[in-house]
Amino acid sequence: MTAVQLDSRTPATAVRSPAELGAAAVTLARRLAADVVVDGRGAPQWMGDEIDLAAGADGSALRTGSVDDGLLTGRAGIALALAAAARHAGDESLAQLAQATLADVLDSRRTVRRGQLGWQSGDLGIAIAAERIADLLGRPDLAGRGRGLAARAVAALATADDSWLPGYADLLDGAAGHLLAVLAAALPLSAEPHRAAAAERLVCDLRNRAVVDVCGARWPMADGDRAVTGLAHGSSGIGLALLAAHAAGISAADRTLTDAAWTWEDAGYGAEDGGWYDLRLDEPMIGLAWCHGAPGIGIAAALRSRIGEVDRAGTEETYLRALCSIERARRELPDDPGDDATLCHGRSGVVELHLAGAEAAWSTDAAAREEHRRAARYEASVIASGIEADGTARWRHGVREGRSPAVLDGTAGVVLTLLRCAGPLASVAHPPLRLR
Repeated sequence: MTAVQLDSRTPATAVRSPAELGAAAVTLARRLAADVVVDGRGAPQWMGDEIDLAAGADGSALRTGSVDDGLLTGRAGIALALAAAARHAGDESLAQLAQATLADVLDSRRTVRRGQLGWQSGDLGIAIAAERIADLLGRPDLAGRGRGLAARAVAALATADDSWLPGYADLLDGAAGHLLAVLAAALPLSAEPHRAAAAERLVCDLRNRAVVDVCGARWPMADGDRAVTGLAHGSSGIGLALLAAHAAGISAADRTLTDAAWTWEDAGYGAEDGGWYDLRLDEPMIGLAWCHGAPGIGIAAALRSRIGEVDRAGTEETYLRALCSIERARRELPDDPGDDATLCHGRSGVVELHLAGAEAAWSTDAAAREEHRRAARYEASVIASGIEADGTARWRHGVREGRSPAVLDGTAGVVLTLLRCAGPLASVAHPPLRLR
């Protein structure tokens, strides 16, 4: 792979060292810990803003409340960020808060509930958090509890009636996200027979929901008939899940349908405009977010290169398109520490794009891998420059100018991104996959 070059402009921000980025992450994590509130049961909670759908159809009104228990959306992900920072800094107070938070989340999930099984905010994502926190903090008991939670979720997906299926296709809490989490979940041996059955069922659900024509395979979003490109809700994430299922030997996973998902993705690319269109919009603009744009599509391409027998040249071409789309936008917009810094729709997603490039199957040249890592550290340095000494952040996060402590669109995700640049740490922005 050709070495990636940082933008030819004079950098507005000095590239910080891994140690400096780790220190910034710990400062931010301590601010996140300071924001904890204790509920009437004595359990740790965090407050966040979300769109209040009852207040109006335009989605401009926000309401503030406790976050949920999820990996990407709530307390499990916050606990993971605190645990990673605790491990990095040797901070026992952060470790204790992470453990107490996860323990309370697991206590609240003693029985499976319809609609609360997925990767984004349900039991399978929480089980992933438990496994990783257990490894970070040396708490195998937490891993055992997480595996029990995953086993119950997988059993429900394998044996319960169709009302337990998510009812839509996307990567977050849809069938694709459930499928990847089922394939990747750490399970007790007694639960293994349910894994293949649950995966087969989810693959069949995705096949039944697909719309296939000369433009490729696409899936309507959860809230309507519109199909989009991108990782979160489009064919990039859904195709990735189907490819992983095929590589795992799930008989219902058809490579023809998987390849048709990439055809739809390619059809959404506008060469003259230099990116993929955000098809949620009536007048589509180029998407520049992990969820609906180049970062997520590029990450999916890098992950595809590491799964089974795939067209590595094709995945590299898609990745380079994504990288060029971001670099084109960077030339037009100056670096601003006040920009959105989140994984979902901000600069942390771009950090993950570069790190995914360094980890891709085609990245066999050490110089090219290091240039990707340096580009990631540059983007992370812009984020870190917006963190004050007390952990207050100048950059935007949340939605509609709201605030979020969570992984997907808030502070916890930024902590994890900065720590990814400081040393070895598995990404939460990547869908759950067992990769070689």
